[in-house]
Amino acid sequence: MNGGAAAPRIAVIGAGFLGNALARGASRRDLAVTVIGRSDPYGLGDSASPSGVVFVPGDGAERLAEVLRSGVDVVVIAAGGHFPVPSGSEPAADVIGTLSLVIPVCELVRAESPGTAVVLLSSAGAVYAMGTERKRESETAEPTSPYGMSRMIAEQYLAYYGRVHGLRTCALRCSNIYGRLLPRTRGQNVVSAAFWSALTSTPFPLHGGGRQIRDFLHVDDFVRATLDLLTGHQQLPRVVNVGTGVGHSVADVVSAVETATDSVVPIVPGAAAITDRGRLVVDTALLRSLIGFEPLGLAAGVALMAREAEEEAAA
Repeated sequence: MNGGAAAPRIAVIGAGFLGNALARGASRRDLAVTVIGRSDPYGLGDSASPSGVVFVPGDGAERLAEVLRSGVDVVVIAAGGHFPVPSGSEPAADVIGTLSLVIPVCELVRAESPGTAVVLLSSAGAVYAMGTERKRESETAEPTSPYGMSRMIAEQYLAYYGRVHGLRTCALRCSNIYGRLLPRTRGQNVVSAAFWSALTSTPFPLHGGGRQIRDFLHVDDFVRATLDLLTGHQQLPRVVNVGTGVGHSVADVVSAVETATDSVVPIVPGAAAITDRGRLVVDTALLRSLIGFEPLGLAAGVALMAREAEEEAAA
């Protein structure tokens, strides 16, 4: 997506789990990255922040103009809207929060820096419908939640700005990304939730009997794939799946966490919902045609997560 020979200058909007991971991954590659965030939960603005990372506090849509004027090749939108669970009770607020970031970002890029690419971190699990076959990018989006609806509409706005205004845009439909312990209050990330249950002996609600199958991607593989796409010289398609292409059940996740932590995850039955059933695995043929990509398997990824959590606790 980088049109020139020089390393791309990246702006990331959002300093949460994925924005922080991208910034630190870019730093390890000696890439210049500016992160705009209303909060800084991972300390990107601290004195010990990674080399080459600049943290700009504030609203992404409001602070982006000044960042663009300093020179940016790619803007990555890693924020906007609610987490999946809260979006169900506040669907209007979720879509407003999402589009009130995506549209102003595209308008700013169109006005201030039309050569800058805009990349949205979308959600494969929220946008695609369940099915027995791997989901290709060409398949019609059929969200079953407000969170998925807002992601789909955001993708369509990116496509509009590309089609009508000539912006270089791409939506990365990411599968279920794990790899760090996240706050339990998020109500998101089944791998992290299983870890918390293993570490604290608190019950893990197993929805749908744990038979639902999903595509689980370690955050390090997400970072590597995303940065490889951003630093490549090709024009990216409008949509690219980012996942492993391999499905595992939630019961498989629980088993992997128990093995990695040498603990028992206490199980309680959870309420069934339409999003807690079926199979959803992405097709990664397009991704693999663009970059070399061999992600970790679930057991290896969960084991890595356990080792890093242990090292962090001992530090």
